Amino acid sequence: MRLSGRLVVPLIFMVTTLISWLGPRPEATLPEPVTADLVRRYHDGRLEERQGLRILRLTGTPYDMGYQHGVLLRHEIRAGLQDQVFERLMLQGQVSHLLLLHHARRLETYLPSEYRDEMRGLADGAGLSYSDVLLLNSYHDLICEPTPRRGLQELFFSLYPLFIPQMGPRAVLSSAPATVERDSTGNALCHPVGGTFAIFGQGTEDRKLLQGLDFASPAPYLQDLLLILYRPDVGNTFVAVGWPGMVGVTMGLNEERISVAGLPSPSQDASLDGIPLPFLLREVLQYAGDIRTALRLIASAERTTGYNVVIGDGKPADAQALEFSAHQYAIFEADNDLVVRTNHYLDPSLSETQLVSSGGDNESSRARLEELSHLLSSGFGHMDSSSAMNLLKQGHDADRGDYSTGDQERVLGVLIASSDLEVSVVLHPEGRAASLGVKLDEEL
Repeated sequence: MRLSGRLVVPLIFMVTTLISWLGPRPEATLPEPVTADLVRRYHDGRLEERQGLRILRLTGTPYDMGYQHGVLLRHEIRAGLQDQVFERLMLQGQVSHLLLLHHARRLETYLPSEYRDEMRGLADGAGLSYSDVLLLNSYHDLICEPTPRRGLQELFFSLYPLFIPQMGPRAVLSSAPATVERDSTGNALCHPVGGTFAIFGQGTEDRKLLQGLDFASPAPYLQDLLLILYRPDVGNTFVAVGWPGMVGVTMGLNEERISVAGLPSPSQDASLDGIPLPFLLREVLQYAGDIRTALRLIASAERTTGYNVVIGDGKPADAQALEFSAHQYAIFEADNDLVVRTNHYLDPSLSETQLVSSGGDNESSRARLEELSHLLSSGFGHMDSSSAMNLLKQGHDADRGDYSTGDQERVLGVLIASSDLEVSVVLHPEGRAASLGVKLDEEL
C-alpha cells in the first residue's frame, strides 16, 4: 500500500513533533553558560566558579542585588537557614524562635534602610519570608559572638511575661567556640578568625599595602566561601568575603583601595541595641574613600559588642586599627608600618572591659598575637604577596582537607593586595592551587 502525497507531509510533521516532544528537553532552571565557569545567571547577576571558588556578581539597587543573590543561591541559602537556625538552634533546644525573632526585630530598627531593602530582595529571590532572612543575618550576633550574660538577661526581661526562654549552653558561652561545627550541607555554623594584619611601606618589598586574615583551625572549606562583587547604583564597587544569604561582610576591598577586616574581641560592654559589625564593614566598603571616613562610620555608629578592626588604604599605603566595645573605642596608627590584631584589646581602658574566658581563649589570643608579630617581623622589609600567603599557611598542617574533589579544599586565610586591587583566598599547599581570587581593576 502506498501513501498518497497528501498524507506524506502531515505524517512527517506528526513524527517530527512526536520525536521532539519525547526527546530530552533543555534544563529550564539554569540558563546556558556563556563562559566555561559561569554557573548561573539572572539578569545583571551572575554566579561563577573558578576551580571551586564561587564568585557572585551583584548589580543595581539594594533590592535588585538582594533578589539576584536570592535567586542565584536559593538552595544554599534555604539549606543554611534550615540547618543553622531552625535545626541546630531551635529544634535542639538551644534557643527559642521567639527569642531570636525578637532580637532580630530589635536589631532591624538600627539597620540602614538600604540593607533592609536588600534583605527583602534576598527573601523574595530565595522564596523565604523577610523574617527568615532577618534571622539568618542576626542570629550570629547573639549566638556565635561572645555575649555577656547580662546582655542576654536584658533580652529575656524585655520579653517577660511572654515566655520563659529555653537556652542551651551555646547561648551563654563567655567566649567563641573553640571548634567549628559542620553540617551536612557544608555550611559553617560559626567560624572564628585567628588574627589579621596590615603591612606596608618599609615592611614590604615594593612598599605597597598587604592585608591578611588568618582563619582559626580547622579552616573553612572552599565550597562554603563566597567572593561577592558588588556594583551598587550608589557608592563604591567592592569585593567582599561572604557566605550565602549574608548581607554583611567580614573582610573586603573597594575600588578606592580601602580594605577592612574585623574579628571579635569579647567585651563586657555590650548591647543588643546597635548595628552588628558585618553591616558596619559593608557600609565602610560601599561609602568610604579614605581611612578617616572609614573610622568615622564605625566610631559614630550604635554598636553591639567588642571587635578589633584593621582598616587599610592603598593610596598611599597606610593602615590603622580600631578597637571598640558598645560604648568605647580607641584608634591606633601603624607601628613602624605594621598593624597586627587578634581577639583581645591592647587599649588599657578597653582591656578593663575584656570578657575573661574560662577556656583560655584570652591566653590563646595573646600567643597568636606574639606568633603573628614574630612572623611579620622576620619577613619585614621583604614581604610580598607570595611570602604573605606562606605566612598565612603557618600552623595549618592539620587543615589538609580531601583533595579527591576540589570543593573539599580548605581556605586558610584571605590576602588583600590593596594597592593592586587584588583579593585572594589562600589554600592549603597540597591543593590544586596555592590561591584563587579576583582583581578588582580588571572587573571594573
